Amino acid sequence: MSAPCRLTIVGGGLAGSLLALELAERGLAVTLIDAEEATATALSYGGVAWWAGAPGTLGPLLRQAPARWRRLQARHGPLGWRGCGLRLHGGGWTTPLLRPPFAQVDTAVLMAALPRVLAAAGVERQRARVVAPPQPVAAGWQLELESGGPLQAEQVVLAAGAGCRSLAPFLTDRLRVSWAGVLALPARPRLLPSSGRPWWRHAVQRRIVQPRHWQRPVLERAAPGLGEERWIVDAGCAPWGEGLLLGQISLVRPGLDSGEPPEAAAMEGRLRQGLAGLDPLLAALPGPYRQVPVAFCTDGLPLVGPLPGAAGLWVFSGFGGAFAQVPVLAPLLADVIAGVADGAVLARLGVQAG
Repeated sequence: MSAPCRLTIVGGGLAGSLLALELAERGLAVTLIDAEEATATALSYGGVAWWAGAPGTLGPLLRQAPARWRRLQARHGPLGWRGCGLRLHGGGWTTPLLRPPFAQVDTAVLMAALPRVLAAAGVERQRARVVAPPQPVAAGWQLELESGGPLQAEQVVLAAGAGCRSLAPFLTDRLRVSWAGVLALPARPRLLPSSGRPWWRHAVQRRIVQPRHWQRPVLERAAPGLGEERWIVDAGCAPWGEGLLLGQISLVRPGLDSGEPPEAAAMEGRLRQGLAGLDPLLAALPGPYRQVPVAFCTDGLPLVGPLPGAAGLWVFSGFGGAFAQVPVLAPLLADVIAGVADGAVLARLGVQAG
C-alpha cells in the first residue's frame, strides 16, 4: 500500500489543478490524481466573462477573476490568460452589438503548461483512475486505483467534474452531467483574405465568436424536468493554440446518469448543421469531432466545500463559467481546508454541497 499523504485531489482539470496550486501555496502536501483523459477543460473556449454574473452573492465575487488570473501567471508563468475580443452574433453580422470587456484562457496553452507548473509547485501528480467511491479508514480515506492498489489520504477533494457523481453517488441532485462536443482543428484553416468571411476575420484577430443568446444555460436549468434527451447547438469559434475550436453541442439526458457516450457521427452531424446557420463554409471545415462529459449544476451555483457527514471529504465541481468561477473559489476553499478560514464564507455564497 502507498504511504499516506496529507491531502489528495481527484481530477486533473482546471478545478483540481488550480485548487492544488492554492493548497501547495498554503504549505499542504498535495497529491493530484489525474486519469489523463479528455476533459471539459481541454475542449473549452476558455472565455472569462467576469461581468456576466452568477446567482446570489457569487456574482460580484467573479469580478476578481481577472486579478486572480494575472496573479497566477505572475507566480507560475504563462497559462494562456490574455485579453480577448468578443464578437456576439445573432441578428446578422452587421448588427451593432455591445462588446463588453472580455478575456480568454487558451486551453491548449493551459493544458500544456499545467504539468510543469504543478511539479514546480511541489504537487505530486499521479497518473491513475479512481474506480470506486472513497472509503473511510482510521487514517482518513482510502482510494481504490485502477492500477497500483489502494491509496490513503487524510483528506480527499473530489474535483473530477463529470466523474464526481460515480465517486459520490449521494451528491445533491442539482449536480448533473451533459455531453458536450466541438470540432477541434489543430491549425487554423487557410482562406484567402478576399473570402470576406466575418468569422474568419475574427479568428485571425484571435477573437471569440459566440451567440448573443447562449442556449446551454437554458438547457441546464431545464434538466430536472426533462422526460427525454435534448440537445442544442451554440455556434461559434475560439482560438485554441495554433488552431480553432468550432461550435459547441450539448446533450442532456433525464435523470442523474450520463449514460453511454452519444453516437459521435450523429452528434457531429447536428453540430455541423448548427454551424451552417452561421456560415456553410464553417460547417464544412474538417474535424476532428471530440466530445466529453461535463458536470453542471442546475441552479448555476457549483458545489464547493465539505460533504455532510463525511469529515475530510470535499467536493469542487459543477461549475458554470468555470474560467471565472474556479480561480476565485479555489483560494476560498483552500483557506477552509487549510484551517485558516471558516466554512461560513462558502455558506454565504450558497455553494456548499449540504
